[in-house]
Amino acid sequence: MTIAFHELDGSPREVFSPEGIAAERRLVVAWEDRHALVAQLLGEHYALGLPPPGGYPGRSGVLAVEVRVEPWPAEAEARAAMSDPTVELNSYSGRWALVTVDYAMPDRDPGRGDLPSVSAHTYLTYRMELAGQTIRVPGEALRWETDGAIPVPVEAIPPLRVPIVEHQITWHRAPLPPWSAIRNAAGCVNAQPFLGAPPETILFDGAIARRQFIGIDAQGTAAFGWRLTYVFRERAIKTPGGIAGWNHAFRSLPASSPGWDRLTTLDGRPFYAAVNFAGLFAAE
Repeated sequence: MTIAFHELDGSPREVFSPEGIAAERRLVVAWEDRHALVAQLLGEHYALGLPPPGGYPGRSGVLAVEVRVEPWPAEAEARAAMSDPTVELNSYSGRWALVTVDYAMPDRDPGRGDLPSVSAHTYLTYRMELAGQTIRVPGEALRWETDGAIPVPVEAIPPLRVPIVEHQITWHRAPLPPWSAIRNAAGCVNAQPFLGAPPETILFDGAIARRQFIGIDAQGTAAFGWRLTYVFRERAIKTPGGIAGWNHAFRSLPASSPGWDRLTTLDGRPFYAAVNFAGLFAAE
């Protein structure tokens, strides 16, 4: 549906900054068409196969992120005193609405090409932080380089600092969160390579789910999806025998061959079960 509108003098205003490109436009439209114009600007419900939020003319990736509507001019029709604020509203029939549109560059480029794929009209963003944990290595596994016969006192053993990489992947506009997959993968490690890391080196450590407004249709009905933020922690210890992950611990015995080893229960089960993380990025 085509909506006729006018753009006011002095519009648009453009901003170029370290955060990217932003803009503001001031549009005037018939009061009765204001919601239809908002629907065009913000994008109608993606489940209907309609396009994502409207773009800024001539600038790929600069999208409408907020729209404000107000009467123009601010002169309502004369009417008697109102009694029910949940039903009655000022009327501007046959008049104009000022539609102010803010454009910005949503961070839709995660910056790395090894993220999982997601459904159309949804997207991923990525953030990484580097932290670490300290591990105590038993003294019987250590010796002084100059004289191996000298005992190594406990107070002389420095804690081993193991880097932990925190990966945060946020899935925007997700239609139906995979609740079962989230529950099943919580506290588990990757069974397959994930984010370029070997199996059992990435732990799914948590998730945050929030409702997310994604658009409005021509009838004024708001559509919502979900914003899911997943937290993964990578523990990949480089050893002469390969990469030690979350199921590895430092073994001090026998004294002739100490080192990192995969630790299991008596029946062969590892501490952390391994699962496929692909289900976290598919609608339930």
